Amino acid sequence: MEFIQFLQGELLLTGTLFALIILLIVNIYSEKYRKYQVVDTNGAVSLMDDDKLTILDVREEKERTMGFITNDLNIPMGQVKKKIDSLDKSKNILVYCKNGTRSDRIADMLSKSDFQKVYSIKGGFNAWLKAELPIQK
Repeated sequence: MEFIQFLQGELLLTGTLFALIILLIVNIYSEKYRKYQVVDTNGAVSLMDDDKLTILDVREEKERTMGFITNDLNIPMGQVKKKIDSLDKSKNILVYCKNGTRSDRIADMLSKSDFQKVYSIKGGFNAWLKAELPIQK
């Protein structure tokens, strides 16, 4: 009884608690049912042994001045939807951005557009740099 009165008296706290619970449930659900895989930099390097891999950089052109992964294809995030038909659905696709947020969104979109094997680099290009993997400038 006192707990219910406390929750009623602390509406902001109660709302925040329920919002966090909902976000946690959504996060768990989305990870379990997503159609693409998130890989770390070691996993990304392993994928690069495959001839049928397209490495897709979804950063803006100006972001590429800090470097990029060799043999990648740059299509900024805002243009991917328009250029999706230029990508080969039979190839595996490894997507990256600066920190992994945009690449997750694009990987999700590609996997929902019938691309069979889609991967996103966890931590994006920043993780690639931190792992001291080779880049081009």
